[in-house]
Amino acid sequence: MNVVGYARVSTQGQELDHQLSAIRRYCQYKEHILVNEYCDIGSGAKFTRPHFQEMLEELRGGRYDAVVVQRLDRLGRRARDLVMVIDELEDRGIQVISIQEAFDTRTAIGRAMRSIIIILAELERENISEATQQRLASLKAAGKTLGRRPHPRRKTREVESLLLDGRSYRYIEGVTGVSIGTISMINRKMKKGEKLT
Repeated sequence: MNVVGYARVSTQGQELDHQLSAIRRYCQYKEHILVNEYCDIGSGAKFTRPHFQEMLEELRGGRYDAVVVQRLDRLGRRARDLVMVIDELEDRGIQVISIQEAFDTRTAIGRAMRSIIIILAELERENISEATQQRLASLKAAGKTLGRRPHPRRKTREVESLLLDGRSYRYIEGVTGVSIGTISMINRKMKKGEKLT
């Protein structure tokens, strides 16, 4: 099958690399052709994510047979919105493959399992979010510095130059050593005209 991969993290401090690696390994094992990868940094509760929307347009164009994600909640956090997207794709003959949940949306049992998993994933995410906020508040109260150090300005300029040359995220990652998540963030800031340092 010709497939696309989708990865998402909620914040810039998280990494997309492990999700993309899982998608690549899965496609290689299943002998699927991974035509493209889409990555976003932002809340899964919002369906205005630029690369998510770009991917949906490509899928609606009938160019691919399936979309592969590491976990279903990477596509979105709200159960109702997520089911709508999956139903639309399935109506167009596009399979949704979740590696971690290991289900097949083409069967009745698979669709039932999908609905249950979506609800459980949303519940789990809410619990994790609450626990994370409490932990961050505790660290902040203790005077700890949160987040990771930004890339040196030299690296940022190199990524910016390669993006302007039209290079792919994967190519830039290989040349610079900068993660795809950070490259995506730099690209987004460039498009918005935001300061990159």
